Amino acid sequence: MSNQRHLRGFRRILGRELRQIAARPALAFMLAPMPLIIFLALAVVFAPGLPRDLPVAVVDLDGSSSSRQIVRMVDGASDVDVTERIPTLSEARQALVARRVYAILLIPSQMEQDLQLGQSPEIIIFSNSQFLTAGGIAARSIGTSVLTFSAGVSVRTLEARGIGIDRALDLVTPIPVQQSPLFNPSLDYIQFLLSSIMPTIMQIFICAAAVLSFSRERHSPNGMARLFRLSRTPERAILGKLMPYTILGMSGLLLGDILLFSYFGASFRGNVFIFFLNGLIFVLACQALGALIAMIARDATGALGMMGLIVAPAFGFAGVSFPRFGMSGFPQAWGAVIPLTPYLELRTDQTLRGAPLEYSLPSMLWLFAQFAVFASLLYVMIRKAAKAPALKTADLELASPEATV
Repeated sequence: MSNQRHLRGFRRILGRELRQIAARPALAFMLAPMPLIIFLALAVVFAPGLPRDLPVAVVDLDGSSSSRQIVRMVDGASDVDVTERIPTLSEARQALVARRVYAILLIPSQMEQDLQLGQSPEIIIFSNSQFLTAGGIAARSIGTSVLTFSAGVSVRTLEARGIGIDRALDLVTPIPVQQSPLFNPSLDYIQFLLSSIMPTIMQIFICAAAVLSFSRERHSPNGMARLFRLSRTPERAILGKLMPYTILGMSGLLLGDILLFSYFGASFRGNVFIFFLNGLIFVLACQALGALIAMIARDATGALGMMGLIVAPAFGFAGVSFPRFGMSGFPQAWGAVIPLTPYLELRTDQTLRGAPLEYSLPSMLWLFAQFAVFASLLYVMIRKAAKAPALKTADLELASPEATV
């Protein structure tokens, strides 16, 4: 009998929440279609995987066969495209400032003559570091082409002195260095960036949905008392209100992952069950955080603003674009309380690195601890709010009409 009474309370809250979602088409659109639309828009941007054919300019002050060979080698690289051949450095600088090019290759005058005399001419590469990624890729690609040309010149010089080709290659590179990028060898932005941006977007929408759901009760007259009367217990109120958003949040996360791993061919080297469980705890932690913010804030607008302030910088503090061990104490502490940080750590372990469970377990425990803390505080605050005395009729007339979300 007790179980049936508990179930009735849960069903009442669940049905009530479903009716409220159905009565708000904008909210329903925000919960599932909107995150996927944003994800697909970003997927179109990052679909090539890597930036290709970045425009660069060449200032060839030598005009020799050697300088033309360098230009051909640079133009043949897949990362850059020589779109402008400019006679002076000042004009090339204008092209860089105007963002027509991301880098400039300056070949000095008499370069070929200096090479023939055994001197070392200086070839200069200017890159636009304002656009860190594009400028860095362009500068690296040009530098690789110039170093390849330089190595070829050194080998030919040694051969002219009667040294064999094998010995010449050994002298040019006395200590060969083999670079082996691990886990994302192609430096694919789908693997690195898109796989992390999608959960970041979902975190914002999941938290916002929980904020709106609990703000309707918290900031409307007698809302918490009515919620407690229908549910009888705080845990049934929490479960009934968050269940629809849990299903929608997990559905959005799974649909995004299906697109990522099937259509875009992102790598998955881990355990499917651990990956799914990590996603579920992530959704629950985000919901608990959003609901807790709604209970703390003075009104719905303030709750949404507080939520945005906390979770909007999450991507920067999660250690994806900048390593966490290089951050100061404040961003490390901020990232430590945001569910995205441990979720992305385990997600990266299971998708790219294929790490064993014992290496991923601390991140999952960290995420679960966040959920436990947020949910416990939420339980206490709902229980406290439900015990507050209900407003009388006269007080209801004075209640702010802006309280209801």
